[in-house]
Amino acid sequence: MRAVVKENAGKGAVLKEVEMPVLEEGEVLIKIKAAAICGTDQHIYNWNNWAQNNNINLPTILGHECSAEVVEVGLGVKTLKVGDYVACETHIPCGQCFQCKNGQQHICQNLKIFGVHTNGCFAEYSKIPAVCAVKIPESIHPNVGAVLEPLGTAVRANEEIQTSGKNIAVIGCGPIGLMAISTAKAFGAVNIYAVDINEYRLEIAKKLGATEIINSSVVNSAEKLKEFTHGVGVDAFIDASGNTFAILDGFKGLRKGGKVALIGLPSRPLEIELGSQVIFKEATVIGIHGRRMFETWTTMSNLLDKGLLNIDPVITHVLKLEEFDEGFDISEKGIGGKVILVP
Repeated sequence: MRAVVKENAGKGAVLKEVEMPVLEEGEVLIKIKAAAICGTDQHIYNWNNWAQNNNINLPTILGHECSAEVVEVGLGVKTLKVGDYVACETHIPCGQCFQCKNGQQHICQNLKIFGVHTNGCFAEYSKIPAVCAVKIPESIHPNVGAVLEPLGTAVRANEEIQTSGKNIAVIGCGPIGLMAISTAKAFGAVNIYAVDINEYRLEIAKKLGATEIINSSVVNSAEKLKEFTHGVGVDAFIDASGNTFAILDGFKGLRKGGKVALIGLPSRPLEIELGSQVIFKEATVIGIHGRRMFETWTTMSNLLDKGLLNIDPVITHVLKLEEFDEGFDISEKGIGGKVILVP
């Protein structure tokens, strides 16, 4: 089969013929319908410090976000059958640790990531533990099915800050931030303030339901959030930027008693005045490491199936698998939303 392989250190990858995956007990073979490029894939493609320090064995097949059809089931698999339409939960739990046995499989103590610690889905076929292959409604287009993994992160963040009826800010309008905006609208947020420095992505944010857009390279975002809320501050914010300055401005624009969901990964430590920005505000802060397994999947599948959640504008490019280099270039330059690769 054809696959996009990261062969060695240095930037780039190659499209080449590789052997078909061989199933082990508890796994399923899937035929990829669509796959999406993620920031994690960019780290590995560029072989930066993050990639070098995350126990990734080369060569490896890139990709971890996809929709697919089950074409073979391994020994012991009873929950799936050939022909099932699935998307992939990329968190592979051990099933034995404290977290796994107490309803927190998504933060398993021995967590492995599909497409990071295993071969991934930028290929014609892949294999994945059956527990991570989630059946989804046929009404969900394969291109949308390919981005359910990041969408689930956005849905989970909105659930944690209890978006309904609130004034919220979404900081960072990359693909997950844009999905967070669309989800906030579906959940019934009163006002959604989108913050970024990329005008192209801010325009997509407006299409998805942002009430106001704030270009933080032009104006002070904390002051604008206070202005829009008559001096009170937003009820909550979701950070999908990972930018330490933007996160600090989010806290400054947060009202007393507000909630914060952190998705973005800062590249350096964050220094914050805990007294004024967290303790005296009685702010609630939660880190979001993906989806809950599998409550989040149920919520987003239901919303998409009934047409209550629209993320189509987030998907800006659909390319052939062999055009993967172009896809990575688009993603790295920030000149698109989500880039889909179709084998």
